[in-house]
Amino acid sequence: MQENRISPRKRVNEKIQVRDLNTDALIGNLVNISAGGLMLLSEIPLTPNRLFQFSLSLPAPIDGATVIEFGAECLWVQDDTETSGPCWAGFQIIDISDLGTKLIEQLINEWTE
Repeated sequence: MQENRISPRKRVNEKIQVRDLNTDALIGNLVNISAGGLMLLSEIPLTPNRLFQFSLSLPAPIDGATVIEFGAECLWVQDDTETSGPCWAGFQIIDISDLGTKLIEQLINEWTE
């Protein structure tokens, strides 16, 4: 598969939950992230080409912030339909503040490969 990412994603070192900003429903746990996108592991069914408003809970405050809010589009989903297991889903961040981008960059700079 051809790599189309502008910036490489960093694998998450701890459990970070991502919620729907409008409903507060848990969408999934963060697997990896960059300033341009992310991958989630979700227990709920997701579909490509859907837009979301997400709230990502930071594991520890960064510059006083405890969450990052952003809009994202689901680009792909890989599920395990045989076992009704979780699905993997890739998202492109399409709407985020400059502060949100800065917080993501600070977060991934703290993680080692």
